Amino acid sequence: MNASDYQRGRGVIGTLVSVVVIFLLAIGVWYYWQQRNGSVKAAWYSIKETSEDAATTTKVKTALMLSKHASAFDINVDTKQRVVSLRGQVPSEEIKAMAGAIAQDTSGVKELHNNLVIDPATRPNPEASRLGERVADLEIKTIVQDVIRKSPELKDKQIELAVQERKVTLNGVVETESQKNLAQQIAWGAQGVTGVTNNISVTTPQSGDTPEDKLAKRVEFELYSTKAFSLNTLQIHSKDGTVTLGGTVSSRAEKLLAEKVAQTVSGVRRVVNNLSVIGEGDREV
Repeated sequence: MNASDYQRGRGVIGTLVSVVVIFLLAIGVWYYWQQRNGSVKAAWYSIKETSEDAATTTKVKTALMLSKHASAFDINVDTKQRVVSLRGQVPSEEIKAMAGAIAQDTSGVKELHNNLVIDPATRPNPEASRLGERVADLEIKTIVQDVIRKSPELKDKQIELAVQERKVTLNGVVETESQKNLAQQIAWGAQGVTGVTNNISVTTPQSGDTPEDKLAKRVEFELYSTKAFSLNTLQIHSKDGTVTLGGTVSSRAEKLLAEKVAQTVSGVRRVVNNLSVIGEGDREV
């Protein structure tokens, strides 16, 4: 073998070694990225699964809170891979079964482990009971308001409502008795309502109303529009253009405001302000 052949042989060997090294590096890089991508995918899946489990836990807790019976007790909810576990103490088999049914029926729950312990001595948590009642009241209020807003007869009317202990109180002004009755029917139609107090006033003159009645009702409407008065404590009468204000208000400022508002109503010639301020008589004595 001469020198040139030797040199050529060394060159071929060097090239082969370089190719092998590059190939091994390529395999190493490929393996590294495969491992890293697998870890990233696993981490992403874990985060997604944890987020979904947290959302499911929240939905189950909310559903239990809306139950008048189950919400009164401390029930712990835990979710792992869409499997929900209930823990805590309840006083009866009925409440345990109810809580289990509520949880099982919640969206996102694949399986339920009802580990609630029955202890007849278990007493309701007062704070949980109050919270459950507030949630129920809020739900009723939202439902009634939504139906009223969608009602062609009532959507533009001034109707306010309050809900306490599942009892609805309606306030506001409408134009006809049928609208007032419709609002009451809507309130009674909401699930869970145990009572309705209808304080809605009808201000538009009905057939048979005299001009004096019409004027009094226009004054009543303007007073209501200020949102400063409760119409339940006021009496408004009109005769020959003279409007007489009776009843009670909370302050002298309200008494003066009522008079000023009445004076702005078209057709009112004079205002007799016989309003009494609550507590004012006691202070003078």
